[in-house]
Amino acid sequence: MSSRVKIEEALSRSVCGGWDREFLESILSQLSKNKKLSAKQGLTIGKVLARNNAEAEKVHGSWSTVYEEKYAKDAQVLAKYHKQQPYYRSMAEDILRNRVPERNKFLRMYENKYSKKVLSQHRAEPKYNVGDYVVARAGLDSYKHVEFQGAQMTWVVQNRITANFKKRGGFVLEICEDIRNAAKGAKRYKLLTIGERESIIIEERHIKHSRKIQRK
Repeated sequence: MSSRVKIEEALSRSVCGGWDREFLESILSQLSKNKKLSAKQGLTIGKVLARNNAEAEKVHGSWSTVYEEKYAKDAQVLAKYHKQQPYYRSMAEDILRNRVPERNKFLRMYENKYSKKVLSQHRAEPKYNVGDYVVARAGLDSYKHVEFQGAQMTWVVQNRITANFKKRGGFVLEICEDIRNAAKGAKRYKLLTIGERESIIIEERHIKHSRKIQRK
């Protein structure tokens, strides 16, 4: 059986995803252009095909049920975090496309210390509720700590909104589902600054309650 046929068979299996799929698709593209593969690529092909053979597909089939019942919801949360990180990015993108990830690699990601912190923050009770008035904690930085919602927003506008929020505070519009940092207080909130039209997103650790609303 030719390498091309073996690769096409591996790509037809649901077990083949993430980096393995990207690699095999790249190799298949090279072969279709009659390009010669390197010795290293040849060795890697064998390892990748072994991870995505018919036996691996059977194991993956039973894993799919376990994954959907036990891990799928948490996986979506983790994928949004790990998509920003280099190591698990390919698998995270697969998860966000609703593909079942390879079991062993997924479980390594799931048990990762950063993943545990992300899930802990996701599951934590929100400190603030929709409608609460909050103000900035000291050291809030428009570049590091604030996510802006308005399209094509200039730095001048972003800095104005941040300065206004630091001066006047704002109201919680929404408690966001996704977690972007593996840190305490990483739950995210969509806020509307007093006197502004564009909403912003800030993590819990950068805001606090205030009894008095600053209107000027």
